[in-house]
Amino acid sequence: MEGKKILVVDDEFTIRYLVEHQLKRHGFESIMAKDGPGALEAARKHQPDLIVLDIMMPNMSGFDVCRQLKADPKSAKIPIIFLTALSNKNDKLRAFEMGADDYLTKPFQADEFIAHITAILRRRSGPAASAASQPAKQENGRIAAFYSPKGGVGVSTLAVQMGEALALREGLQVVLIDLALPLGGLAVMLKLYSARHILNLLSNSSESPPLSLKEIMFFSQRHRANLHIIPAPGYYINPQEKPSTERLKQLLGLLKTNGYYILLDLNSALTPITFTALQCADKGFILTSGQELSNKNLDTFLSAAPKLGLNAQRLLPVINELHGPADNAKLTRVPVARIPHVSERSRTRLWLQEQGLSKLVSVLLT
Repeated sequence: MEGKKILVVDDEFTIRYLVEHQLKRHGFESIMAKDGPGALEAARKHQPDLIVLDIMMPNMSGFDVCRQLKADPKSAKIPIIFLTALSNKNDKLRAFEMGADDYLTKPFQADEFIAHITAILRRRSGPAASAASQPAKQENGRIAAFYSPKGGVGVSTLAVQMGEALALREGLQVVLIDLALPLGGLAVMLKLYSARHILNLLSNSSESPPLSLKEIMFFSQRHRANLHIIPAPGYYINPQEKPSTERLKQLLGLLKTNGYYILLDLNSALTPITFTALQCADKGFILTSGQELSNKNLDTFLSAAPKLGLNAQRLLPVINELHGPADNAKLTRVPVARIPHVSERSRTRLWLQEQGLSKLVSVLLT
């Protein structure tokens, strides 16, 4: 990615300085603009490979700048990352509807910021981009379920991190579905709407038509480039309104055959829906915090899996050190990955966490 030109648009000198410093450290050429008119002029003059754009600026907002850039054929295809202090879900939704490629909030982690830029540029210039216009055989996606027999071990957080890793690093189309029904947690965690939710798709009345890919994506919300979320409703439902396991099978099959990588957040409840999800999953990542009770629950669940009709070979233990280091954790099966505790944000601990997440990605893709 060395030598790629990045246009940075922000009215705050401090932000421009910090972003420029990080870009130069990683070999990018940076172009600075402090307002909307300057951004439009710089985009026309320099034809950057990517634009980092603030929203709140005097005279012309970032939304107005984005609209004009996308309306001009000469700049319409330049990817745009919004970098803003606005975390409101309305602003995020509006940004993606206008054609933004990603949406990051301030304050930001430098390494994460560079990773998002690199991922977008890689997708734009890699083999997949050059072959985008060529007809190709659609490859099936994969299904991964995240579950823990004991709550409070970071199932949802790890599922989100996995989704971002697959979407950003691997350039895959990812759909993350909250099946911890009915309340779930992804909508609150990621500041998403829950008016359109997964139960809208899993209702099975006599009037329900067969699912289509278009309908499924209508109920999803874009969280990152290539990462879509289908949230849970976030409220209690009538016990008589049971979601259909057959509709879930149909939904997962449709997404998978269309090349999507599907991540299922099951949290810790074993219901007919989560049980079906585990049956359908190519890989089931079963989490423990590494603490004694959590380990015991995981071992008990894995030993009972065959009697429950689950394929034990597809259920893979993962140690997620959410509550602190668990170096002495003992399980009846060797964990496929360990996600280290990182309360102290040292570079070494962050690197170890990254390696643990990379191992999960590798396990799913192989």
